[in-house]
Amino acid sequence: MKKLLFIDSNIYLDFYRVKTEIGLSLISHIDSIRDNIIITSQVEMEFKKNRQPIILDTINYLKAPEQIARPGILSEDKSLKALQADIKSAQTRIKNLKLRLQRILQDPTKHDPVYKVAQRIFMKDDDLNLKRDKKERKLIRPKALRRFLAGYPPRKKNDTTIGDAFNWEWIIYIASQKKANVLIASRDTDYGVTFGDKTFINDWLLQEFRDRVSRKCKVELYSKLSDCLKTFKVKVTSEEIKEEDDLITKRNKQLKDLPDDWNEILALREAIRQLKEQLRGLKGPSNNPNDSDDA
Repeated sequence: MKKLLFIDSNIYLDFYRVKTEIGLSLISHIDSIRDNIIITSQVEMEFKKNRQPIILDTINYLKAPEQIARPGILSEDKSLKALQADIKSAQTRIKNLKLRLQRILQDPTKHDPVYKVAQRIFMKDDDLNLKRDKKERKLIRPKALRRFLAGYPPRKKNDTTIGDAFNWEWIIYIASQKKANVLIASRDTDYGVTFGDKTFINDWLLQEFRDRVSRKCKVELYSKLSDCLKTFKVKVTSEEIKEEDDLITKRNKQLKDLPDDWNEILALREAIRQLKEQLRGLKGPSNNPNDSDDA
């Protein structure tokens, strides 16, 4: 039976958080199976909306060490001179790294390896890609809206957008059309939970997939992209697996350290943003050509 893969936007964005080039090599594996990847314009939008802030966080994290004071009595000390030379070298390297990141922001299609692979997936011209101009979009969007209003998963607590519902409805549609098994790679709790080394898809989503697609077709949730790739017979190295494990451990710690009311804070900020948009709407139609009906 045909097997397809849906990769959530958080997986693409996590490539900007890896520590070494080994972690980046995983995205080249994605490129090798892009003909099997389910994608939507919603995932593309979320990736491109959040990519720059993550890169800016990286730039702000790169701080060069400051030169240390040199006591006159040690002015000829060789160890001190060597240390000052090392600091100067580090400052130069940090400056060059920031220039590289600046080029990545300025021209990602040329300088950003993550963006280049992601863009090839977003632009692929096949029936697995729900682009903005696809006629199926008019079918999927109303279903996603009804799903969101009914409170169905996948959705985050206090979610105010239909993005997750939009992606899920497209997954269901494709799986039904292709009679295919579907793997979902995501590190959010929208689609299910992780316990130990195992990830379990939400009970309702599993039942719905069986009812709407087929009981012969399977849907599986993975928090590790490397595990997904193995099922496609992609050779993943132990170094790549370790890099992803380290990334997930760091990510989970950051989420654990967030205050309990963090979701409420984010929801309030989103509600305020939407209220401002509604107030602008009362003043008349927008002349902004970028305004759209995106999910």
